[in-house]
Amino acid sequence: MKKILLLLALVLPFFISSCGDDNDVLSPMEQDLVGEWAIINPPSTPADDYHFVFKKERTGSRRHIVNGEVATDVPFKWTLEGSTLTLNYAGQQLVLEITLTISQMHVVYVATGATEDYKRVVKTEED
Repeated sequence: MKKILLLLALVLPFFISSCGDDNDVLSPMEQDLVGEWAIINPPSTPADDYHFVFKKERTGSRRHIVNGEVATDVPFKWTLEGSTLTLNYAGQQLVLEITLTISQMHVVYVATGATEDYKRVVKTEED
């Protein structure tokens, strides 16, 4: 009996460590989303710029840049199911429908129907 318990004690850590979280694996479309995206059709003030930053850990931020300086940087967690991108801000959820290519992202805000187009600025920090 002691031999069986010893064997289990030796083997059990290998089984536990091999069980990873499948949510850590990004789909190909999620991998394409990771990076920084800048708005193509800026607002009326030319000094303003808006960026989305998506990280591999399914976190990110929405940045408002004024005269080249980050004025606000609002963090969020993101999920992507099909073409539906959901951003979870503190106490708020924003649902977007996106069309994604290698260098451009078209966004439709589900609640309002408003649209925006973004261009890729940086693929990822790690690349």
